[in-house]
Amino acid sequence: MKECHSNSTDRSVPEQIRKRHWRALEELASSPQFQEMLEREFPRHASEWNDPFTRRKFLMLMGASFALAGMSGCSPQAPIGEILPYAKQPEQMVPGRALQFASAATLGGYATGILVKSHEGRPTKIEGNPNHPASLGATDAFTQAEILGLYDPDRSQAITYRGQPRSWSDAQIEFRKSLDALRTEQGRGLVILSSTITSPTLADQLTGQTSRFKHDFPAARWFQFEPAHSNNGHEGARLALGEPLDTLYDFTSADVIISLDADFLGVGPAHLRSARDFSTKRRSAAAPGGPAMNRLYVAESAPSVTGSAADHRFPIRAADVEQFALSLASELQLPGLSRANAKYERLVAAIAKDLNAHRGASVVIAGETQPPIVHAIAHALNDTLGNVGHTVRYIAPVEVNPRDQIADLKTLTEDMSAGHVQMLIILGGNPVYDAPADLEFAKQLQHVPQRVHLGLYQDETSALCDWHLPQAHFLEAWGDARAFDGTVSIQQPLIAPLYNGVSAI
Repeated sequence: MKECHSNSTDRSVPEQIRKRHWRALEELASSPQFQEMLEREFPRHASEWNDPFTRRKFLMLMGASFALAGMSGCSPQAPIGEILPYAKQPEQMVPGRALQFASAATLGGYATGILVKSHEGRPTKIEGNPNHPASLGATDAFTQAEILGLYDPDRSQAITYRGQPRSWSDAQIEFRKSLDALRTEQGRGLVILSSTITSPTLADQLTGQTSRFKHDFPAARWFQFEPAHSNNGHEGARLALGEPLDTLYDFTSADVIISLDADFLGVGPAHLRSARDFSTKRRSAAAPGGPAMNRLYVAESAPSVTGSAADHRFPIRAADVEQFALSLASELQLPGLSRANAKYERLVAAIAKDLNAHRGASVVIAGETQPPIVHAIAHALNDTLGNVGHTVRYIAPVEVNPRDQIADLKTLTEDMSAGHVQMLIILGGNPVYDAPADLEFAKQLQHVPQRVHLGLYQDETSALCDWHLPQAHFLEAWGDARAFDGTVSIQQPLIAPLYNGVSAI
């Protein structure tokens, strides 16, 4: 055994008795194919790399190549031109010093106030506007990424007709021809499909009393579709209050908060404001002599930002949230809502006791994914606890035309299938990709003779449309939108459109 061990390293031992090791069965077989593979992987003259002279020569040649590459990289690539100073220096523009411009970014149609940093006429950074009620100086990942979207090289850069480049004049001539034919029918067969709109200007252009579009095409229809939109909140308010209203919550005055599967700190048009108000209440409680800290109870079906901040979190199935809410209503003795569930008896008893001790200073909030009945129960609970007018208040819908968007999209697809749509103008969005699959939107779109898409990207919708128009980024065009509380926010351009895009307005 000892001799064999030494033989594994002793090169003087004959090959036939030396211990052999193979890295694979192919090496043991030593087939011609394996030998050919070794030739390709280990060239015949690879041993020369170990020779000092050859290696030194290689490094000298590579060093010279890198030096030449560096010199060529420093040479001007663009045509050399004469640089002249400003004949009239732009107001407040100092080279190297950034300027801040107030604007608004939209997500799901709702505005968030922002401050955009600009260097020599180029937007470079987005932060929240501390004077805007929807942000109070905060931003989220979507808003921060809008700068990358502005300079995205994959953005749509040209007008196309069935994939072929066209000019604006070609598009205008074609549109006038189609619209003139529809004008004789008062716009019957003309449909506009947009994302959720809160813009007062765009809403006035589409439906205003002085709208030229409404005057020329009174029979035209307008639908909205947002893939992440939910109408449960409005329907719940209709059940409880008789009309679709938006609900605003004041978390700075709430001592007890009950979340019924609502991630109000992580998602929604008011989540930045809610997070600021919620944390402000907790910070003030941590100060010496400050008020008592608020308490957050969360009943949710999946982990969320709000659940991670909860003092008491109860994981339950999404379908059981309604039973949980009914049990809480029964414990608080709400008339007509007396369906207690023994499963939550001890839990809701403790919560109800805390709510009774903080009447007028509590909040019950339902999540948008919950059905309208859960929202109606939340409204009833807030009313019974005396929260309405203190921590809870109602306003008219911020959305211009609050309707069931899925039902409207279903109506549109049925009309397209029946041949009732002659011209469809899609303002933003990508409904071919994100419309519900059972509606077969892409299939029914083929029945529309004239299809026009305005979008930031050449996507699935533009591929099925006749005309595609590049859309201007919100940092390239004027516009407006409303925040979650109805505040009108102005969007101002910081740079000329990079790809000659236009806004929906």
